[in-house]
Amino acid sequence: MTLEECVLRDSHIYPKFIYNYLKQKGGSRFRTIRNPTMVLQDGMKMPLLGEQAEQEFSKREKWFAENLFIPFCNSEINNCKLVYCEELYYFCVSLLWRALYLVKDGIIGDELKTRCNQAFEEWRIFLNGGNLPPTFNRIYLMPITPMLFDDMPQLTFTEQQWNEVEWYIHRDIDSALYDLIPNNSAFFCKIPFFFFWAEIDRTEANLNYGLRILPTGGKIDFKHYRIGKGPIKYYILQRIILESIKIDKISEQLSEKQQRTIIKHVIQDKHLLNSELGGFLIKKGNF
Repeated sequence: MTLEECVLRDSHIYPKFIYNYLKQKGGSRFRTIRNPTMVLQDGMKMPLLGEQAEQEFSKREKWFAENLFIPFCNSEINNCKLVYCEELYYFCVSLLWRALYLVKDGIIGDELKTRCNQAFEEWRIFLNGGNLPPTFNRIYLMPITPMLFDDMPQLTFTEQQWNEVEWYIHRDIDSALYDLIPNNSAFFCKIPFFFFWAEIDRTEANLNYGLRILPTGGKIDFKHYRIGKGPIKYYILQRIILESIKIDKISEQLSEKQQRTIIKHVIQDKHLLNSELGGFLIKKGNF
């Protein structure tokens, strides 16, 4: 990231505290949609950061985990106001930068790919101690819960569909480029209970990406926070459906031996069987 000559470490694309949290809720191995047959015990890693960058990222990850992620997941601040400092903005950009690194080469459309590459470089300079990104600086945080769709009575969910919604919100890690409306695009990274958004192009005022995070700090009022009923909420629902289909395809790619091993592991591990993950697997009809 710093462009200096150094030894690149195997860096977590998504921070380690996320996987620690998922382990606490059940499960010690992870599979990715990109490579479903590969088992990861500590999340996805790539040779991306040097020692200095690792330390800078780690400081902000610690702040986010202790002040926002764990308290929100434990419902300790969901009806409160949180005063945040510049650490939150840095963390959001660092997460989006790492997630964009994974997908930027596969973005379709020359103009859109160019703008995403420009955002990637602006964020790299900022993360390396440079100035605020001059163009791609509008960053948003979107806390989410299973109540996300409660104010949409026109949507009728089956029990299985609600299980997929809860699974995605509680456990899925995801990232993609939103570009369904012409001249409007944003890149997002999703971890349990949170979306992080960065505007790439925008002409529509009614696109609600959540709470804008200011570089110098600010305040989040979780009690009165609402996403609204605009296109982004419908996109998230569509995304959940698509991810559910992908997960089903993952299962199809596993051999019978792999499937039997997973089932045996869950049944014999009482902690896992009684955990949040175990409950989801039972609801999803895996056992």
